[in-house]
Amino acid sequence: MKHKIGSFRRWTGLGEGALRYYEDMGLIRPFRDAGNDYRYYDERSFLQLVQVRQLSGFDIQLGELPRNDSVVTIEGMHSILARRRKALESEIDELYDRLARIKLHETFFGQAYPDVSGIQKSNIRGIYRLFISDPEVADHPETAGIVSNWISRMPYAHATLRVPLSALLERGDGPYSAQVGIGMLERYFNDIGDTFREPMQYTAPNTSVSGNILVDDPYGIRRSDLEPMLAYMDERSLVPCDDMFGWIVYISSAGEEAKYYISLRVAVA
Repeated sequence: MKHKIGSFRRWTGLGEGALRYYEDMGLIRPFRDAGNDYRYYDERSFLQLVQVRQLSGFDIQLGELPRNDSVVTIEGMHSILARRRKALESEIDELYDRLARIKLHETFFGQAYPDVSGIQKSNIRGIYRLFISDPEVADHPETAGIVSNWISRMPYAHATLRVPLSALLERGDGPYSAQVGIGMLERYFNDIGDTFREPMQYTAPNTSVSGNILVDDPYGIRRSDLEPMLAYMDERSLVPCDDMFGWIVYISSAGEEAKYYISLRVAVA
């Protein structure tokens, strides 16, 4: 049975523009009446349209589908489906990874700052870092390109800071000459296929003491801010053996004032 475009639209729920677009693409082939040049659609047109909508529902590009001037064999469509399936599996893996990172962020946002009971000894993965407030780094020709690349890889990079080991070993109250920058866990660094180059810095996996602080200025961290972590290390005879690093979890701003929620790590021996 043949149908004019009006009744075929009601059958399919598609507008005239969509039907004409599919026709122009060669995905469906209505018949034309030689006498009046009207378009007529039949059951074959309907079945072709169902196939187009189903396969495009898998996010297969319309240009890959069988058309009037381009035959796609069943073997060819099998290959197209296999490629799409592999792409979806990769997308799913990435979504699971993002979900895990969201859950991790959620735990940090739900913690108290500072939280003496939250100080703990744990293992930390390798991290690549770039401290843009370090004059030697800021003036390095590679810095801008590295920062731009890492920011484009969000959410896998994070704001970071560093308190030098020499400052930790001093007994004064500070403030410490912290440096700020950007960091990326080794896993994600490897996933994007990046390679180590100066002025990046790499911190190998280590045993560390971690804790949280809340400060008004990342450049104004004092020994009193770190006292709970330092006391934890003293009680357990742990000695810092590298610079202290921080992940800036959140920056809360109100006018000219800001609060910095920071999760700190320091390697110990």
